[in-house]
Amino acid sequence: MITVFNLAGPLKPGNTPLVITDPDSRPAPPVPQSPPRRLPSWLLALALSLVLVAGWGIYIHFAPAPQPAAPGVPAPIVASPAVTGELRVLVWRNTIDPQIFTDFEGESGVKIVREDYDTNEQLTALMDQGHVTHDLALVSGIDFKHLLDRDLLQPMLPVANRSNVDATIAARTTIYDPENRHGLVAVWGNIGIGYDAIKLSERLGDAPIDSWATLFNTESAAKLKDCGIQIVDSPRGVFPIALTFLNLPPDSAKPEDTDAAARVWEGIRPFISTFTSQGVAENLADGKTCLALATSGDVYRARMRNPAAASNLRYVIPKEGSIAWYGLLAVPKAAANTTGASKLIDFLLRPEVAARLTNTAGVPTAVHGADIYVRPELKGDPTLFPDASAVSRLTSEVEPSAAAAALRNRFWQLINAPPMSPAAAEQATPTESISDQPVPETAAPEL
Repeated sequence: MITVFNLAGPLKPGNTPLVITDPDSRPAPPVPQSPPRRLPSWLLALALSLVLVAGWGIYIHFAPAPQPAAPGVPAPIVASPAVTGELRVLVWRNTIDPQIFTDFEGESGVKIVREDYDTNEQLTALMDQGHVTHDLALVSGIDFKHLLDRDLLQPMLPVANRSNVDATIAARTTIYDPENRHGLVAVWGNIGIGYDAIKLSERLGDAPIDSWATLFNTESAAKLKDCGIQIVDSPRGVFPIALTFLNLPPDSAKPEDTDAAARVWEGIRPFISTFTSQGVAENLADGKTCLALATSGDVYRARMRNPAAASNLRYVIPKEGSIAWYGLLAVPKAAANTTGASKLIDFLLRPEVAARLTNTAGVPTAVHGADIYVRPELKGDPTLFPDASAVSRLTSEVEPSAAAAALRNRFWQLINAPPMSPAAAEQATPTESISDQPVPETAAPEL
């Protein structure tokens, strides 16, 4: 080994001896060093994800549990996230033809998501479950009052065409919404008897079809059993009709009046083939029923479905009187797209659009000036646009007292119970019926 010193001068810091193992060798060049190794990006992402998941799990474990609402305080309704350009609409009883919504979508670029309901009871269930989170609703007067009483509606949005609403018809809806601050009436109508004239003539002879007795007379109903009687499955819908037939107030809270109406329905129960509000028009048109508790719109749609039988499908407002209903536009407080709702309301209140509600669904419009766009054959139809005399026999539908409603519900459950087969009836334990029920003197039983 040879040690070589720097002879250029004294040894200074940094001048270290150079050791050479081979005298013929030259100093080896320095060995290049590798850059520090780095973890793969996928491994770093995995590690970060594990840290986030662990942190979320720790938060969930230690976070305080949500506290239930205080008794008597309704749970808040949380609207589902709105999709850009989407409008959720709740519609009562097919009162708006789908093509009208399609035309609005084409004009506005707003996508409509539609949900339909048929009875007051169905909407009550939606309210109880906190599912009234639509941007706009077209509901019946009673349903509107329920929503308003639960503080689920916001004041009506600014609408340019609000002045198009017929003032006379709007005045009738103040029983649901004083001063009409939260809603606008768009359509209205009445409840009557829809029937097949040929089938009734074959079974009832020349008896005039102008009274509720055609339905409630047991001899008459028995003769119609084979061709089908359809009744809506709604105590709020059926009891006012029976009370009207009995010349009693449709909203009577007297237990004895409710009992009398229940006995009328119980008397014809064996002859009723269908309890539902769905398919009224279809069943009349297809010959599955020959008499139905219906609206003029139901019969109009039945005629459109079966033009060959149109002249035989008829509608009458019984001479004893009937119930008038109103369809109101309202905006729930949980609405996420009020801008779209305002645009749709404005669209529906255009006279030319409002007339299409009549032309397509057979429901009278409440929009002033729409009559010039209504089909000529419909303008003079007294079932769609009743004269003053017929209107005077109509009573606006209203909600009975809570006690009366509870009693009606209980009786209807007994009336509407599916009939048992003869074999099952022999083995069954005797159950209560309307005739077994004592007439309460004051309050109705709780359900």
